[in-house]
Amino acid sequence: MDAVDSGFRPPAPRPQPRPLGPLALLKTLRSNPLECWTQAHFEEPIVLGGFPFARVAVVSDPAAIRQVLVENQSAYRKSAIERRILSIRMRNGLVTVEGEQWQKLRRLLAPMFSRKMMTQFAWAMARAAAAVVERWRRQPDGSAFEIKAEMSRVALEGLIGCIFSDGLGDPQAVCAATTRYYATCGGIDPFDVIGLPDFVPRLTRFGTGSALRDFDQALGAAIAERRRSLAANPDAPRDMLGAMLAAQDPETGECMTEAEIKDNVVTLIFAGQETTSSALTWALYLLSQSRHWRERVAEEARRTIDDCGQGAVDALLQTRAVVEEALRLYPPVIGITRTALRATELAGCTIDRGTMVVISPYVLHRHRRLWRDPDLFDPARFLDGSAAPARYTYLPFGVGPRLCIGEAFALQEATLVVATLTRNFVLELAAGQSVWPVVDFTLRPRGGLRMTATRRQPAAIRHNAEQTAAA
Repeated sequence: MDAVDSGFRPPAPRPQPRPLGPLALLKTLRSNPLECWTQAHFEEPIVLGGFPFARVAVVSDPAAIRQVLVENQSAYRKSAIERRILSIRMRNGLVTVEGEQWQKLRRLLAPMFSRKMMTQFAWAMARAAAAVVERWRRQPDGSAFEIKAEMSRVALEGLIGCIFSDGLGDPQAVCAATTRYYATCGGIDPFDVIGLPDFVPRLTRFGTGSALRDFDQALGAAIAERRRSLAANPDAPRDMLGAMLAAQDPETGECMTEAEIKDNVVTLIFAGQETTSSALTWALYLLSQSRHWRERVAEEARRTIDDCGQGAVDALLQTRAVVEEALRLYPPVIGITRTALRATELAGCTIDRGTMVVISPYVLHRHRRLWRDPDLFDPARFLDGSAAPARYTYLPFGVGPRLCIGEAFALQEATLVVATLTRNFVLELAAGQSVWPVVDFTLRPRGGLRMTATRRQPAAIRHNAEQTAAA
């Protein structure tokens, strides 16, 4: 086993020795919030203060997290800053709404993410993965690709195949719209941080409408066409859009409104695509730094799936462990925020009414009290039952009633794509490429990630796997 396999510690900002001052904090929140955390955040169960604009409690105690997100959730509501960021274009989306509307939408959308539906969606995911393989094979061997952009495209194609069986206009135009959206809306606006009301314009958000106009038009046309086709043939096979249009709340008999359908399609595409593509990007980067795990994944993929990704996705246990470890080290969403509606107690500390409670998966997943050697890349943590993460210490998709409804979808797609690409190519960092994590809507490599793809021969997979096992 080479040195990089025995102790690879992926890049991450060094925690601050003490809290930043007000101006430095605002600047850092805008440039890269990861660089705001202090040593205490990674060592203490709860840290109060350190945020001059509001009362803040950063919570990493598993029992306290359970209390906030599960047991006593009525005492906390989604914070204003989180709702402002998410509601830029997803006002009626599941991740944004509260109360009875959230309960209704959760009941209507949950059947679309059942195990039976995941099995049906595997073909669309495999097709998207096969398209990447074919596209890369048309380029000279050893060509360099911008992996974040490539993974955004494959995640988007997989989602569109599951939501719209007939497609959604020009895929490149849709991909361009999502890119413009993240560039316009991805960061934290200083006005959100200091709590200015929603009617105050955010300079960082100008251009959001134009970024989505073409996408809105294509989505509206697709919904209208699907309504016509369902009216003509109510028994036609259902994709996600068809299921949304036909769904009725089992408790009230209500259907989704036009606004709810559009905003939840947008939520699935924008949030789902970005979450999956970020996980894929980091997983491929981590494998490029570990020959041991790269060959284990390639051999598992050779045994389990074919060149096009068709096969038993559930059998890709080692590949899934790599994806889960990537989500531990680089969770797409770095903060879950709630506002205390009344005075409570968490981890032995009094939490005043109005305090913003922050649960950061990034901090939680690297906490010194909760993980063995937390900065080390080690997918075996998710294979060894005795070392499996304890509940409420691993939250890449949240937890409790507001657990991300697309968790199984994202994990299945990411696992299948990583296996398919690793089965067909050896991916390595391009010359001169540096890697640094930055928050830009999700956690991604700053400036993108260029990697070279060298075609893999089937015999070489077995030979490398045997060498790795011997090491």
